[in-house]
Amino acid sequence: MVETADIIVVGGGCIGASIALHLAERKAGKILLLEKKELANGASGKGIGIIRTHYTHPILAELAHQSLQRYHQFPERYGGYDAGFHACGYYILVGEADVETLHQVVQQHQSMNINIDLVKLQHVQEKVPHLNLTNVAAAAYEPDSGYGSPPQTTRAFAKRAADLGVEVRTQTPVLDIMVDSEGIEGVVTPTGKIATRTVIDCVGPWARKFTEQLGLEFPVTPVVEHVVVVERPSEFAQIHPVVSDLVNLCYMRSDAEQPLTRIGNSDPKYHPQFSLKDADDFKGQLFENITEELHKKLLHRFPILEEGKVVDTYSGIWGVTPDYQPIIDKLEHLPGLYCAVGFSGHGYKLSPIIGELMSQYVLGATNDLVNQLKLFRFGRFQENNLVKSPISYSQAKGLR
Repeated sequence: MVETADIIVVGGGCIGASIALHLAERKAGKILLLEKKELANGASGKGIGIIRTHYTHPILAELAHQSLQRYHQFPERYGGYDAGFHACGYYILVGEADVETLHQVVQQHQSMNINIDLVKLQHVQEKVPHLNLTNVAAAAYEPDSGYGSPPQTTRAFAKRAADLGVEVRTQTPVLDIMVDSEGIEGVVTPTGKIATRTVIDCVGPWARKFTEQLGLEFPVTPVVEHVVVVERPSEFAQIHPVVSDLVNLCYMRSDAEQPLTRIGNSDPKYHPQFSLKDADDFKGQLFENITEELHKKLLHRFPILEEGKVVDTYSGIWGVTPDYQPIIDKLEHLPGLYCAVGFSGHGYKLSPIIGELMSQYVLGATNDLVNQLKLFRFGRFQENNLVKSPISYSQAKGLR
């Protein structure tokens, strides 16, 4: 007898696990979460985990704001499980060319009840004495933001989903997607066929490969992102806030449990160089010169770290779209197939609200926030109507 399911979620990262959990909360029937390796195997595995609301597009800012509130309430909201969230605060630093943009974004966010303020550079220096503010013209501060652990959050979503009856199956790749005249008919795994009329594609950087057999070409490019980790010297042992450096296009955070500072890249000019033809080609490789450049950027902002030592360099993988925004949709030409892929580095911070809204969308509910998902429709690429913010920073583009 062929196994059946009401809904199959494919991809065990934070987005897939969150969607499966929220479907279970809505009592959507028999739900399977299928992951070809282990949970948090892809983009959710190696991210720095910055959680912020600072987006130039108001819809993204609202989604991030909604998610931030859920991170603050995470154990209470999700069955006592912990996301590893630390609300250490988040500074945005800009150069002269972006002062007006920063002012506009702060004003926009304040009108949306997001907790952010412009702050004087003297204030920043007092709060983070070892931070070098050379070539910084203005700053803003989000006191409620910080960072979490993408792998820990993914496992928390999955455990809570399992508590509510979701069958979480790791080491279970989807080998084929079955279709008939009505649309989705089921999937094929190494253990056999599973019949279903609803599949939710949450495979992240594997999006293009996952649907190529169906003739669906997802414009999602696997991109390698790099992280450098430096041990802080004893005179800089205290935790520091997250720093988003829009002058040098990087972001930095400390670890709460140990005296380490991590830096990641937010310069989109590198992404063509760091892209892969196939996400399966990702083996944790480091591209030439980027870790050295990131280390130099870190030392520029925190000169005291010249006394620290590099204790790790590693890489993770993103699924990046042409406009750096996700594809969240129901594929009308293949009834029963939904997708939430291509988050371009935004997925972790948005995962609580995306899980909630996608569960509503799949089950036919509508409200103002669900309707906002239309911005991320699959068809925008065919329409040549990419997501574009009304205001933007001079260098960071869609990443902010």
